[in-house]
Amino acid sequence: MRRPTVTSRSEMLAVATSLAAEYGESLTLTAFRRETGYSQWEIFDLFGSWKQLRIAVGLTPMAPRVRNRVNEQHILDLGRQLVEELGEALTERTFQKRTGLSGRLIADRFGSWGELRQQLGLTPRAKIQKTYTEAEMIEDLYRVYRITRRKPRYHQHRHYGGRISPNTIQQYFGSWRYACECLKARLIKEEEAEYQTRLAQYQEKMKQTQLPPPLTPQ
Repeated sequence: MRRPTVTSRSEMLAVATSLAAEYGESLTLTAFRRETGYSQWEIFDLFGSWKQLRIAVGLTPMAPRVRNRVNEQHILDLGRQLVEELGEALTERTFQKRTGLSGRLIADRFGSWGELRQQLGLTPRAKIQKTYTEAEMIEDLYRVYRITRRKPRYHQHRHYGGRISPNTIQQYFGSWRYACECLKARLIKEEEAEYQTRLAQYQEKMKQTQLPPPLTPQ
Protein backbone atom coordinates (compact mmCIF):
# COMPACT_ATOMS: atom_id res chain seq x y z
CA MET A 1 0.00 0.00 0.00
CA ARG A 2 1.42 3.38 -0.99
CA ARG A 3 0.63 6.88 0.19
CA PRO A 4 -0.85 9.38 -2.29
CA THR A 5 1.75 11.25 -4.36
CA VAL A 6 2.62 14.69 -3.01
CA THR A 7 0.77 17.40 -4.89
CA SER A 8 2.18 20.69 -3.66
CA ARG A 9 5.06 22.48 -2.01
CA SER A 10 2.78 23.68 0.79
CA GLU A 11 1.75 20.12 1.65
CA MET A 12 5.34 18.96 2.00
CA LEU A 13 6.23 22.09 3.97
CA ALA A 14 3.40 21.43 6.43
CA VAL A 15 4.58 17.86 6.98
CA ALA A 16 8.20 18.97 7.36
CA THR A 17 7.22 21.66 9.86
CA SER A 18 5.44 19.08 12.00
CA LEU A 19 8.43 16.73 11.95
CA ALA A 20 10.85 19.57 12.67
CA ALA A 21 8.87 20.34 15.82
CA GLU A 22 9.18 16.69 16.86
CA TYR A 23 12.80 15.97 15.87
CA GLY A 24 14.38 19.40 16.13
CA GLU A 25 17.84 19.80 14.59
CA SER A 26 18.30 16.02 14.50
CA LEU A 27 15.83 15.69 11.62
CA THR A 28 17.74 14.04 8.78
CA LEU A 29 16.81 13.32 5.18
CA THR A 30 16.65 9.61 6.01
CA ALA A 31 14.27 10.20 8.92
CA PHE A 32 12.10 12.54 6.85
CA ARG A 33 11.77 10.05 4.00
CA ARG A 34 11.08 7.23 6.43
CA GLU A 35 8.32 9.17 8.18
CA THR A 36 6.64 10.51 5.04
CA GLY A 37 7.47 8.18 2.18
CA TYR A 38 8.49 11.12 -0.02
CA SER A 39 11.30 10.36 -2.44
CA GLN A 40 14.49 12.36 -2.63
CA TRP A 41 13.47 13.53 -6.10
CA GLU A 42 10.12 14.88 -4.87
CA ILE A 43 11.99 16.92 -2.26
CA PHE A 44 14.43 18.23 -4.86
CA ASP A 45 11.66 19.06 -7.34
CA LEU A 46 9.78 21.18 -4.81
CA PHE A 47 12.60 22.72 -2.76
CA GLY A 48 15.77 22.28 -4.79
CA SER A 49 17.58 20.39 -2.05
CA TRP A 50 17.18 18.89 1.41
CA LYS A 51 19.12 21.83 2.85
CA GLN A 52 16.59 24.28 1.44
CA LEU A 53 13.70 22.34 2.96
CA ARG A 54 15.44 22.37 6.36
CA ILE A 55 15.92 26.12 6.07
CA ALA A 56 12.26 26.56 5.09
CA VAL A 57 11.12 25.00 8.38
CA GLY A 58 13.52 27.03 10.49
CA LEU A 59 16.37 24.54 10.88
CA THR A 60 20.05 24.95 10.06
CA PRO A 61 21.05 23.70 6.59
CA MET A 62 22.54 20.45 7.90
CA ALA A 63 21.79 18.19 10.86
CA PRO A 64 24.62 18.01 13.43
CA ARG A 65 27.03 15.19 12.69
CA VAL A 66 28.39 12.75 15.23
CA ARG A 67 31.73 14.19 16.27
CA ASN A 68 32.94 11.32 18.40
CA ARG A 69 35.35 8.80 16.95
CA VAL A 70 33.62 5.61 15.82
CA ASN A 71 34.66 3.29 18.62
CA GLU A 72 33.02 0.20 20.12
CA GLN A 73 30.89 2.21 22.53
CA HIS A 74 29.53 4.42 19.76
CA ILE A 75 28.60 1.37 17.68
CA LEU A 76 26.93 -0.25 20.68
CA ASP A 77 24.94 2.91 21.35
CA LEU A 78 23.69 2.93 17.76
CA GLY A 79 22.96 -0.77 18.00
CA ARG A 80 20.89 -0.40 21.17
CA GLN A 81 18.73 2.23 19.51
CA LEU A 82 18.02 -0.13 16.63
CA VAL A 83 17.44 -3.08 18.95
CA GLU A 84 14.78 -1.07 20.78
CA GLU A 85 13.10 -0.53 17.44
CA LEU A 86 13.66 -3.83 15.62
CA GLY A 87 14.52 -6.36 18.31
CA GLU A 88 15.67 -9.76 17.06
CA ALA A 89 14.80 -8.77 13.47
CA LEU A 90 17.88 -6.51 13.28
CA THR A 91 20.09 -7.74 10.44
CA GLU A 92 23.60 -6.70 9.50
CA ARG A 93 22.32 -5.20 6.27
CA THR A 94 19.75 -3.08 8.10
CA PHE A 95 22.34 -2.02 10.67
CA GLN A 96 24.76 -0.88 7.97
CA LYS A 97 22.04 0.93 6.03
CA ARG A 98 20.69 2.78 9.07
CA THR A 99 24.06 3.70 10.62
CA GLY A 100 26.26 4.13 7.56
CA LEU A 101 28.89 1.86 9.13
CA SER A 102 30.60 -0.76 7.01
CA GLY A 103 30.81 -4.49 7.62
CA ARG A 104 34.60 -4.20 7.76
CA LEU A 105 34.39 -1.63 10.55
CA ILE A 106 32.05 -3.89 12.53
CA ALA A 107 34.40 -6.83 12.04
CA ASP A 108 37.42 -4.72 13.07
CA ARG A 109 35.74 -3.63 16.31
CA PHE A 110 33.88 -6.81 17.29
CA GLY A 111 35.29 -9.65 15.23
CA SER A 112 31.97 -10.44 13.56
CA TRP A 113 28.37 -9.30 13.21
CA GLY A 114 27.25 -12.20 15.39
CA GLU A 115 29.52 -11.04 18.21
CA LEU A 116 28.09 -7.53 18.02
CA ARG A 117 24.56 -8.95 18.17
CA GLN A 118 25.46 -10.90 21.30
CA GLN A 119 26.89 -7.82 22.97
CA LEU A 120 23.59 -6.12 22.21
CA GLY A 121 21.76 -8.90 24.04
CA LEU A 122 20.56 -10.67 20.89
CA THR A 123 21.10 -14.15 19.53
CA PRO A 124 24.00 -14.46 17.05
CA ARG A 125 21.63 -14.60 14.08
CA ALA A 126 18.49 -12.59 13.30
CA LYS A 127 15.16 -14.34 13.47
CA ILE A 128 13.15 -14.71 10.29
CA GLN A 129 10.69 -11.84 10.03
CA LYS A 130 7.07 -12.85 10.37
CA THR A 131 4.65 -11.65 7.72
CA TYR A 132 1.89 -9.51 9.23
CA THR A 133 -1.48 -8.58 7.81
CA GLU A 134 -2.60 -4.98 7.48
CA ALA A 135 -5.15 -5.54 10.23
CA GLU A 136 -2.45 -6.82 12.59
CA MET A 137 -0.27 -3.78 11.94
CA ILE A 138 -3.16 -1.37 12.51
CA GLU A 139 -3.96 -3.23 15.72
CA ASP A 140 -0.34 -2.83 16.82
CA LEU A 141 -0.56 0.92 16.22
CA TYR A 142 -3.83 0.97 18.13
CA ARG A 143 -2.16 -0.85 21.03
CA VAL A 144 0.36 1.99 21.34
CA TYR A 145 -2.34 4.63 20.86
CA ARG A 146 -4.34 3.24 23.79
CA ILE A 147 -1.30 3.80 26.02
CA THR A 148 -0.16 7.21 24.78
CA ARG A 149 -3.51 8.65 23.57
CA ARG A 150 -1.69 10.41 20.73
CA LYS A 151 -0.37 9.63 17.26
CA PRO A 152 2.20 6.82 17.49
CA ARG A 153 5.77 7.91 16.81
CA TYR A 154 8.13 5.79 14.74
CA HIS A 155 11.10 6.03 17.07
CA GLN A 156 9.02 5.34 20.21
CA HIS A 157 6.77 2.57 18.90
CA ARG A 158 8.61 -0.30 20.60
CA HIS A 159 9.08 1.69 23.79
CA TYR A 160 5.32 2.02 24.29
CA GLY A 161 4.49 -1.62 23.68
CA GLY A 162 4.52 -2.01 19.90
CA ARG A 163 5.15 -5.64 19.00
CA ILE A 164 5.74 -5.20 15.27
CA SER A 165 8.83 -3.41 14.02
CA PRO A 166 8.00 0.18 13.01
CA ASN A 167 10.23 -0.41 9.99
CA THR A 168 7.94 -3.26 8.89
CA ILE A 169 4.88 -1.03 9.29
CA GLN A 170 6.50 1.87 7.47
CA GLN A 171 7.59 -0.30 4.54
CA TYR A 172 4.13 -1.86 4.15
CA PHE A 173 2.20 1.42 4.16
CA GLY A 174 4.81 3.39 2.23
CA SER A 175 5.31 5.89 5.05
CA TRP A 176 4.79 6.13 8.79
CA ARG A 177 2.50 9.10 8.23
CA TYR A 178 0.14 7.11 6.01
CA ALA A 179 0.08 4.23 8.51
CA CYS A 180 -1.06 6.70 11.18
CA GLU A 181 -3.72 8.05 8.82
CA CYS A 182 -5.07 4.50 8.45
CA LEU A 183 -5.15 4.20 12.23
CA LYS A 184 -7.05 7.49 12.43
CA ALA A 185 -9.60 6.18 9.92
CA ARG A 186 -10.15 3.14 12.11
CA LEU A 187 -10.64 5.30 15.21
CA ILE A 188 -13.20 7.46 13.41
CA LYS A 189 -15.03 4.35 12.23
CA GLU A 190 -15.10 2.92 15.76
CA GLU A 191 -16.39 6.20 17.19
CA GLU A 192 -19.18 6.25 14.62
CA ALA A 193 -20.09 2.63 15.38
CA GLU A 194 -20.13 3.37 19.12
CA TYR A 195 -22.37 6.39 18.54
CA GLN A 196 -24.82 4.35 16.47
CA THR A 197 -24.91 1.66 19.16
CA ARG A 198 -25.65 4.19 21.89
CA LEU A 199 -28.29 5.86 19.73
CA ALA A 200 -30.02 2.53 19.13
CA GLN A 201 -29.94 1.75 22.86
CA TYR A 202 -31.40 5.16 23.66
CA GLN A 203 -34.18 4.77 21.11
CA GLU A 204 -35.03 1.31 22.44
CA LYS A 205 -35.15 2.65 25.98
CA MET A 206 -37.49 5.45 24.90
CA LYS A 207 -39.81 2.91 23.29
CA GLN A 208 -39.94 0.87 26.48
CA THR A 209 -40.70 3.88 28.69
CA GLN A 210 -43.17 5.54 26.33
CA LEU A 211 -46.69 5.92 27.77
CA PRO A 212 -49.54 4.19 25.93
CA PRO A 213 -51.67 6.48 23.77
CA PRO A 214 -54.79 7.93 25.46
CA LEU A 215 -58.09 6.13 25.00
CA THR A 216 -60.30 7.43 22.26
CA PRO A 217 -63.46 9.08 23.73
CA GLN A 218 -66.66 7.10 23.12
